[in-house]
Amino acid sequence: MKFLSFAFAVFLLLSLAVPGYGQLRRHCPKVGYCSSKCSKADVWSFSADCKYYCCIPPGWKGK
Repeated sequence: MKFLSFAFAVFLLLSLAVPGYGQLRRHCPKVGYCSSKCSKADVWSFSADCKYYCCIPPGWKGK
């Protein structure tokens, strides 16, 4: 039981450590682009209007 609690705690910490990555968006913003592979610096998310990923360049902060 302790192992399961530990594994769950590690999973929560890792999921909170990378905010913004993998989130679901309705639309990819105009500064973003759709691609099957984002560059390492880009923040990626899933979007309804992209087949694979919506890649957002660093430095852009949208709400």
